[in-house]
Amino acid sequence: MKKIYFLFFFVALLSFNGMSALPCPNTAVVNGGGTKITISYDDPIDCLNLPPLITTTGGAQWSLSNCSGGNDTAFYNLDMGTPPPVGGTFTIETGFDSSCTFSDSVLPISDFELLTGSLNVYPNPLMKNNTLNLKFGLNISAKISMYNVTGKLALVDEINNSDSKQINTSSLNNGIYFLKISNDNVSTTRKVVIMK
Repeated sequence: MKKIYFLFFFVALLSFNGMSALPCPNTAVVNGGGTKITISYDDPIDCLNLPPLITTTGGAQWSLSNCSGGNDTAFYNLDMGTPPPVGGTFTIETGFDSSCTFSDSVLPISDFELLTGSLNVYPNPLMKNNTLNLKFGLNISAKISMYNVTGKLALVDEINNSDSKQINTSSLNNGIYFLKISNDNVSTTRKVVIMK
């Protein structure tokens, strides 16, 4: 019986270690006046594998604030300590499977807010000939594109210094589309379903 418990404990320990050991992000950016860190990977992130807490150079502590599974970006908020300078070199010392050093990366605050989940897309799914509504947490200027599942561009629009946009979808057939909102620095994508 002891062997079974030991084996169960050993497997659980290996599983836990596998979940907590994540390689360094491809990029990390200090933003929001030094109160936020944005990390990005080349591939989509499994949010459950991200460390809930990280520390940076000088002992500042950060907690995971926003992560959407299937996206390649996650966000950490400063909990305590002195943050690294915005745009300077810094090291994430704990949280990943090794120390991770990043330098000279600044993401404008408006772009950071665009990616934090302040974008609302509704109604979704929507009925054919409905208007798709976009609502942002602040005024932005960006290009809006919709692609069908084969990757063909189906609609192009833009938003200019506004916190909301209505998109006429009457020219689109029923199906699944990918809404891409982008500017010079960042882009984000949402799935949109159009039904009868």
